Amino acid sequence: MTDSVQVPGYKLVQKIGEGGMATVYLAVQESLDREVALKIMSPALAANETFREQFMKEGRIAAKLTHPHLMTVHDIGSDHDVYYLASEYLPAGTLRDRMQRLSIADVLEIVRDVASGLSYAHEMGFVHRDVKPGNIMFRNNGSAVLADFGIAKAIKSVSAATMAGNAIGTPDYMSPEQAQATPVDGRSDLYSLGAVLFECVAGHKPYEAGDAYAVALMHVTEPVPKLPEKLAWLQPLIDKSMAKQPADRFATGDAFVAELDRLLAANPQMDAVLRESRSARRRAVSAASAAPSSATPVSARKWIFAGGGVAAAILVAALAWISWRGKAAGSVAPTAATSTPIETAPAVPPPPPSESGASDAALAALDLPTLLSRGDDYFDYGRKSGGEKMSFPPGDNAIDLFQEALKRDPGNARATQGLQKIAAFYANGAQAALKNGLYTGADVLVESGLRADAKNAALLQLKAQLAKAEGGG
Repeated sequence: MTDSVQVPGYKLVQKIGEGGMATVYLAVQESLDREVALKIMSPALAANETFREQFMKEGRIAAKLTHPHLMTVHDIGSDHDVYYLASEYLPAGTLRDRMQRLSIADVLEIVRDVASGLSYAHEMGFVHRDVKPGNIMFRNNGSAVLADFGIAKAIKSVSAATMAGNAIGTPDYMSPEQAQATPVDGRSDLYSLGAVLFECVAGHKPYEAGDAYAVALMHVTEPVPKLPEKLAWLQPLIDKSMAKQPADRFATGDAFVAELDRLLAANPQMDAVLRESRSARRRAVSAASAAPSSATPVSARKWIFAGGGVAAAILVAALAWISWRGKAAGSVAPTAATSTPIETAPAVPPPPPSESGASDAALAALDLPTLLSRGDDYFDYGRKSGGEKMSFPPGDNAIDLFQEALKRDPGNARATQGLQKIAAFYANGAQAALKNGLYTGADVLVESGLRADAKNAALLQLKAQLAKAEGGG
């Protein structure tokens, strides 16, 4: 029943979760006809002024986090005594739901996704403090998403006395410093991720005891748990992520991913299995995108609007792309340069800002493995979201990441291939626009692609065709 709860602007459909801190509803945001997960704070927490203020402050900041593997926060607010947070609706369940039926390859892909999201959040000044299977959710495309950033931060800011009687998460995944109620940073989240990884692959939690206090104490005093012999090749990842002292752990989520890649490279058989798992995920995404949807009528694609003229270019390019996909799906074999399935048309990026110092500084702070792994993540995300994170925003997109990597390591094959794939992505969209006579949209997409690969033959040919058409030749 939802009759007793009302939030202006939202139509509550059904209750989908409940805990000591909040109740979660499937709701429709009426202004956008969009399904959301609407989390409504419990009356006990809402009655606490300190919590209310911190919740609203941190929730607004959390809403600014944009990453493929972090749950998107759409809205936060209050109406009378009701405090709520609206986030994207993720109906594909949690890691806790799937844990017993996952392969090792599946698990490694999941922790890779989460580590990538954590690295970004930590750079933005956020510590999650409650990384656990129940907070790792999934989009329909199979990618893992970490949920509940804003709420975890807000709760940590309230004193223990104020929060008496309200357990914050579970001690099964708490870092030693968190269990001792001492200050934490991003390395605490990576400890928790290591504990999640251990449970997923070993089949049991890292530490087990008769009560929560005993488990918390074991995180502080007991040695790092050991994996079964057949999984010993992963032990270095567990040892470093679950080290008792924060200084001995991975400094960032990207460092966690880099170590995982190193272990996979040393274990070619497992690396091959993981690559097949990724291919299976891509095939599943392609199949899902071709299937009819029965969801609440909301926009199936995300377009980035940046002023009237550019907005029009986006729209016409999108229409051309959809038309091209329909005609080409059963008749044109993809070339080697465009063999990766592309689910969503490229959006036209907004104009870059005149000042680039801040974005350059952000890139300079990243090491080479981070530049490459994040560039790969952003490319995969951009293929499914209209190019978002592929060429914009400045300093935090796949093109800039790969180009910075090439500055550090000229000729780096991974960065070069990444830029070539981005160029092919934009070339497909531009070609579709040009075939339909949509010259403005095609021109913008060509320029975006050439920023990734100035020597791409298809894009250069399209540019020449556009110039000829504009000249009336």
